[in-house]
Amino acid sequence: MEKKKPVFVCGYPIWYHHHGHKIKVDKKIKGWISLKGSAASLDIQKAINRFPSLEYLKGQWLADWTVVQFGPTEEMVKGRRVFTVADLQNAFGLDEGSGPSGESLIKLYGADVAEQMKYIRWKEFLNIPCPGTGNDGDPNISILITQEIQAAATELIAQK
Repeated sequence: MEKKKPVFVCGYPIWYHHHGHKIKVDKKIKGWISLKGSAASLDIQKAINRFPSLEYLKGQWLADWTVVQFGPTEEMVKGRRVFTVADLQNAFGLDEGSGPSGESLIKLYGADVAEQMKYIRWKEFLNIPCPGTGNDGDPNISILITQEIQAAATELIAQK
């Protein structure tokens, strides 16, 4: 698949929100990591731990995000997607593959890797679950993937 460079505004892909630079590793517990910033958070946990009766979730991960859009009235959006190990590796820059439905996102928005309804990434700029406008009010989370975040993702995936 041919990669396409996204349009950039102020040094970021147009679909990336600059608050993504504030996201840091907050907590690491076996089978779970929490990334947090001033207005957004992402928790990744083993899906089978949350839904033990759903055997088909073995080896998969829940990615839960929250974006607080206006703190005083607690206006926010939340979402959840189920990620495979490959989804996590691709989203967090541990691999350069895309999901089977990512090509159309890459062609339209520009990215290195993508999968519809899960992630889009250009170099260290990540959005979950989809491209945004880059403005306040987007229902997705932007994350600047640092070495610390990559290390936490690697450690999480390696846990059995």
